[in-house]
Amino acid sequence: MRLKIAITILFSAVSILSFAQDLMFSQVNQSPMLVNPANTGLMDGWERISIQHRNQWVGSNGKYNNSIASFDFNLLKSESGTGAYLGIGGYFLNDVAGDGKIGRQSGTISFSSIIPLGRNGHSIAAGLQGGFGSTTLKESALVFESQWNGSEYDPTVLSGEQLSNHYSYTDVSAGVLYQFDGGSSSFFGKSDMKFQIGASVYHFNQPRINFAAGGEGILNRKFVFHTLFWKDIANSDVQFELDATQFVQGKQLSTYFGGMLKYKLSDGGNYLGGSSQLGVGLHMRSFDAMVPSVMLKLKGFRFEVSYDATVSALRKTPGAGSLELSLSYTNFEDALFKQRRKYRM
Repeated sequence: MRLKIAITILFSAVSILSFAQDLMFSQVNQSPMLVNPANTGLMDGWERISIQHRNQWVGSNGKYNNSIASFDFNLLKSESGTGAYLGIGGYFLNDVAGDGKIGRQSGTISFSSIIPLGRNGHSIAAGLQGGFGSTTLKESALVFESQWNGSEYDPTVLSGEQLSNHYSYTDVSAGVLYQFDGGSSSFFGKSDMKFQIGASVYHFNQPRINFAAGGEGILNRKFVFHTLFWKDIANSDVQFELDATQFVQGKQLSTYFGGMLKYKLSDGGNYLGGSSQLGVGLHMRSFDAMVPSVMLKLKGFRFEVSYDATVSALRKTPGAGSLELSLSYTNFEDALFKQRRKYRM
């Protein structure tokens, strides 16, 4: 019994402390607005919606879950891609952790401006993101050492802890990026290719969060540096993708890098993104976990499943490992509002 209480206290403490840092998805590229607000509306196609779910520590009976639902679209984008246009989007994020159901919910709206640099595939983008967040805590589900009456745990004994069950805050983030979308005119050859590099800062205003009465914690600024490169292998139906993302938040560093090999099942016409593909990937997260993944893309739909296989000393921890699923749909055929396609800058 003492061991069970100690473990509960430990996991509850870790959960509370973790809320000073952001959650992270392993399928980084499937939640682009969590990487850089400038990614809003920056896509092959016109509108995009996606959902993503992560079960952290799969052996913990589902006590650590992260979910995100997002949407974004572009406005005033021309078919030729030569004029500047806008990106608009948003997401809702839900994070629940531990026995105390410690939760953080946030909703944001993102805006971006994408400016092509001539007709050669070069463009720059800048984005701004703002929203609200809240924290929740189910205090009745927590147990404390002070509730040990000498022989057993007694829930009727007051813990003596003063905890805040709900706390709200505002949040502001921003980012910039550069993109080269070569297509058939690429200086890399006659195969489609894309290169992207960017930087962003989240929680620019360093919002304050609170779980203990009379005390506050700061949600540290998070700096993100990311790059992505993919290219068709000439005269084949194979495409490879390489990416790397560096997160810096307070004293915490998290590095994510790897790649995916994709086989084209069918052609997507004018948009490579509209093709059907089967892909297998492998990434490394901070030399702590290997993340194999499988992806299936059918026209505008994209489904991916990945598993974080812990390879560090934490692999001996019961329940180590994480399962992640994502599903998205991108409209490549026709904009919901056709005047966006006919507009010329």
